[in-house]
Amino acid sequence: MSDVNQLLTKRLNKTEKSSKMAEMAKQSARGNLSSFSGIFTVSELNQGEKDFIEAILYEYSTGKGSINTDFSELVAITSEVKAINHQAALLHGERIKKAQRVLTNYQEGAFTSWLIAAYGNRQTPYNFLQYYEFYSLMPKGLHPQIEAMPRQAVYTLASREGELEKKQQIVENYNGETKSEVLHLIRETFPLEDHDKRRRNIGESTINSLYRLIQNVKSRNARITKSQKNAIFEMIDEFKEWVEECKTR
Repeated sequence: MSDVNQLLTKRLNKTEKSSKMAEMAKQSARGNLSSFSGIFTVSELNQGEKDFIEAILYEYSTGKGSINTDFSELVAITSEVKAINHQAALLHGERIKKAQRVLTNYQEGAFTSWLIAAYGNRQTPYNFLQYYEFYSLMPKGLHPQIEAMPRQAVYTLASREGELEKKQQIVENYNGETKSEVLHLIRETFPLEDHDKRRRNIGESTINSLYRLIQNVKSRNARITKSQKNAIFEMIDEFKEWVEECKTR
């Protein structure tokens, strides 16, 4: 009887594989099957990301080819690249977590030493670890939201001390905002303590950053496109508004 059961099981497995292969063949014939099928979950780009890609094509167009066709292809490629980055972060985080468990029985500093040996620094692997842990804590229904959010914003959200429910609300309410907008919301919701080393003197750091930008533009005799110049002016106006809203001491 056991031999019969084994034989039936093999036949069922073979039938399932044949059905899957047939479906993959159909998808391939329709042009819907890529190397990502069954491996990565590809999320659709938000409208802002699509608009940016379209603007690039029109800005640098030479009149050759079809912008519409190239736009569709670039949107698909960009979605796949984002999926790769997301999956890579999870894979890194999972393995870093395993290494952390292994090194819990060793003296303090062993884990940090391993991170530096494996990655050359501490910050990058810590970001991966925090991303993985945060992703694992969130409900599966919110995973697509996390994947769509700017990566740096997720790293920051994961690293902040605070109620998990509030963090979940930020993920739930994400609707395509820029990295700067999400980071601003996170910093407002989870402000750093005065003694936290990550808390910087915003005024001083902003002045230093602006000085470096000005020197960079002046020293290189920079040439930029008209659309880039307009974008810079818009950002300067927005920056001035943010500075006006800052509290003074």
